[in-house]
Amino acid sequence: MLLEKTFHMSQPLAESKARLTSIQSYKRQFLMVTKAMVTSSKTVEFSFRGPLGFEARTVLLAVDGDSDNQFAFESAGGNIEVMGLVDFTEIRPACTEITLAIHYRIKNRLFAWLDQRLHFVDTFVNAELRSIRAHFEGIATSYVERMPILPLFESAAAA
Repeated sequence: MLLEKTFHMSQPLAESKARLTSIQSYKRQFLMVTKAMVTSSKTVEFSFRGPLGFEARTVLLAVDGDSDNQFAFESAGGNIEVMGLVDFTEIRPACTEITLAIHYRIKNRLFAWLDQRLHFVDTFVNAELRSIRAHFEGIATSYVERMPILPLFESAAAA
């Protein structure tokens, strides 16, 4: 199956690329990932939980590309085949558009059939991208500028 997701980050292109390519800095933000261990500069052991006991396992390998603003990857081994491309485009000086295209195939026929009906890999990718984006947007936001969590408990200004 093919998935394509596009999202925006409120950081310059270079900063967005540096943050997203450094999985060590945000791997704890993943919700359903059971393993994201960097084994070399171009290799990540990766697994995630799905419904009904499915656990995808693979090793993701970086593939050298032609463009500095694209990262390609593919899997080796495991119970899911994955290949993908991450493309970074600067929209404005402090806004980067990131497009993630993933083609995957679940090797187990039962779970492949279930995914066609339940779209659990798509659900997984959406949840993880929201989590990562929220994490980085939170980092980008100044602590002083944050809105109060419970405005009801903020002290009122004397008039």
